[in-house]
Amino acid sequence: MNLGEWVDLSFLEDTIRLLDDDLLNVFGLEPVHVQFSLVFLFMMALMWVVKPVIEWMILNHWKSLSSYVASALLALVFLQLIDRYAMSDTTSTLPGYYWSICLLAISSYGLVYVGAKATRKAWMKFSKRNKRKVA
Repeated sequence: MNLGEWVDLSFLEDTIRLLDDDLLNVFGLEPVHVQFSLVFLFMMALMWVVKPVIEWMILNHWKSLSSYVASALLALVFLQLIDRYAMSDTTSTLPGYYWSICLLAISSYGLVYVGAKATRKAWMKFSKRNKRKVA
């Protein structure tokens, strides 16, 4: 059973071409930065889609963790699909840093997400405390 029989995977060729060194040198970009940005934005989009589904399915206090885990798993499956599509015989046509940059982007998004949530929670607690002191 071949996945290519079910789904047209030709759109992945355009994604892989985005990491071409010659094309990126025209714009003065490094392939590592472009790949990191694409995976980071992909995680952000997945969280935007997955979070409402998880909120609907689970209790409120588990929604952030479960939506991040589900989004990270979906991102890994998609990135694995790209990796398998880029295989020619036993070697990959993707650069050697592909997985390290992808995992760095996924974990960086997690850190930014948790940091933003913690900062928001601390700000809300701090502002409530200041409102009580003023009153």
